[in-house]
Amino acid sequence: MNEESVNGRLIRIFDYTEPPPVDPRAGIHPGAIEIAREVEPVTQARTKQSLTGRLAALVLLVATVGGLGWASTQIYYVITDGWIAPLHLSPDSDAVTQLRLAHQRYISELSRLDAEITRLDGELVAIEGAVTKLSALRNSSQETLAWGAEQSRIETRGLDDAIASYARQHVTLGELYARQQDLVVRAGKDLEAGMIDRTAYDREQQVRDQFALALGENEREAAQARVQRDHSRAALHALRAGTGPQTQVGSGAAQMPEVAAGAEHAARIEVELQRLLAEARGQRAVREAAIAAVSSQRALLAEVEARPLYRAMTVATDVGFVPYSQLAGMHPGDSIVQCTWGVVRCHEVGRVTEIVPGEVATQDPWGELARGQYIVLALDDGLAVRERVLRVRH
Repeated sequence: MNEESVNGRLIRIFDYTEPPPVDPRAGIHPGAIEIAREVEPVTQARTKQSLTGRLAALVLLVATVGGLGWASTQIYYVITDGWIAPLHLSPDSDAVTQLRLAHQRYISELSRLDAEITRLDGELVAIEGAVTKLSALRNSSQETLAWGAEQSRIETRGLDDAIASYARQHVTLGELYARQQDLVVRAGKDLEAGMIDRTAYDREQQVRDQFALALGENEREAAQARVQRDHSRAALHALRAGTGPQTQVGSGAAQMPEVAAGAEHAARIEVELQRLLAEARGQRAVREAAIAAVSSQRALLAEVEARPLYRAMTVATDVGFVPYSQLAGMHPGDSIVQCTWGVVRCHEVGRVTEIVPGEVATQDPWGELARGQYIVLALDDGLAVRERVLRVRH
């Protein structure tokens, strides 16, 4: 039998090379009972220590796996989340005040251009009316010449008839004069024969002289009629020429005064018409330029009014600047996340309501100058806008 100390307990180990003595009462060796009693507490202690170690290892394994999972999740969110620089805009902000001034300038310029277009429209209407009236006057000048030519034609025809009548009258008066001359000769013979007195002879001579005077008057009137007819014919030819292609004033060609006056009048009207038409073309060009400027001003005004700064002119607005590198995949409705130090203790503080079109150049979430766009934020926690960086989770 040997003795060993285990955990402060003395254990006897028997050698069973020889058969142990048997208790005649129980049939069990007394040493075996003693060994069983000594070994049982040691076995229980060893089993308890093994379970504790396994439990601790399991807890450590679960903690390690959980930590790795949390770290992987955070790394994933750090990579996939969008990073923005929040900004609170109010009507009292300097940028909003400057935008208000620019907005007023745009409105004033737009009003001025609208007034300019209205003025040009009025001038164009007046020019069109003047052109219509001058065109009518130019046509009336031609009509006046045509009327004068017709009157000259009628007058010429009447003078031709008068001259023909004078000719017939001259023939009649000639015949009467010849007959009266015969009567005078006969009365002279009768006076010599004493058949009539001197008074009767003188009366016949007086009648002859009256016929002679009538013949002279007829010839004078016929000559005047021929002169008037020639003048009327010349006027007719001149007026007819005036109603055709106009001879330029000052060309040196002789013209009837009425034709020259009509040509000068028509030339002045034509010059005024050309001036008005040129002015109308210039006014139309200015009007088109004004309309293009109005369109540009309205586009600029619409762009200004679409910016968050414009909304902040009447109500405070929370926005975030998103660089182009962080803008991909960002949509209205995405969650706004606030994290301590940007990576831990993350919790949702709002959502994205709108992505504002138009490029903005300002500081990005890391303090560098960058290009990007604004997004409008609806924050449940108003203090979150004071953070330097917020994250957008898709």
